Amino acid sequence: MPMNAFIQLFMNPAIISLGIGILCGLYSSLSFPRILMQAISTYLIFTIGFKGGSCLGVGHECTPPLIMLTLLGALIGCIQPFINYYILKKTTAVDKETAAVIASEYGSISIITFITALNFLTEHSIPYDTFMSATAGILELPGLFSGLLILKKIQKRGDQSLYQSLIRICKAIISCKQISSIFIGFLAGFLLRSYDITQLNSTIIWPFNLLLIFFMIDIGIKIAQQKSSLHLFSPSLIAFALYMPIINGSIGIVIGSHIVTTTGTLFLFALLLSSASYIAVPAIMRGQTKTAKEAIYLPLSLGITLPFNILIGIPLYYYLASYMLSLSA
Repeated sequence: MPMNAFIQLFMNPAIISLGIGILCGLYSSLSFPRILMQAISTYLIFTIGFKGGSCLGVGHECTPPLIMLTLLGALIGCIQPFINYYILKKTTAVDKETAAVIASEYGSISIITFITALNFLTEHSIPYDTFMSATAGILELPGLFSGLLILKKIQKRGDQSLYQSLIRICKAIISCKQISSIFIGFLAGFLLRSYDITQLNSTIIWPFNLLLIFFMIDIGIKIAQQKSSLHLFSPSLIAFALYMPIINGSIGIVIGSHIVTTTGTLFLFALLLSSASYIAVPAIMRGQTKTAKEAIYLPLSLGITLPFNILIGIPLYYYLASYMLSLSA
């Protein structure tokens, strides 16, 4: 990555807004209404899906390599929570249910990290396959599903069969607004793709960057408000939040470089595998467990991995993606 692009990354409005939010959380009592932020979150995720769906059939088809990339990502997402849970139990002292939630978070993906990466690619005119928006929505699910399976096994409810547990898991996933929004947006974009794109941008997509600023400020406030939970974090737990993104992102680079030839697409795939959910997974897991410690699993993904991926992961994975594809050129 050119040095000027690296510098401009830190001047990204989303990054600046995140920093403003952290300062506001540390030195003021500013906060946004929860219902407002939920609405903004739903809009942002819907728009990501809408952008991807509106580009299909307009020079950006769903090709076999992209399908293979998505399926491999889903397979990794299914396996990753079990590996995460094993590592957490061996290296940290967190209780089993908290470990299950963390394992699920780091097997799923962060839509906001993905949005920031898309903005980075757009600002620097770096091409990528827009089907990756659909891939992002799909990769939300496997890690969440596996995490719920781990959690149900830990809880061992004797009054429920495996079938009943699976039904409850599916209902919990379907009821999550953040997950359904990206698929609804993708379908809407696909069905409306024949309409004038300028008109669509003026009515649906234009508020995106403005609302993203508000959302990132709110995220920064939440990160600062979790500072009181830092004493619960052991060095091994903090290390997990830093080395797992690098490992998963590197796996994405190695696997994806044999499937796709577009640097932007490979970069997005690596970033999706490296990110950790702090919206969808906690929202669903909160209703499935009463003993998992939110003061641990939420700040871990939100306060450590999210800033790490945005500030360090984006330039790192883009550099690795460019390097890997240059070797095969």
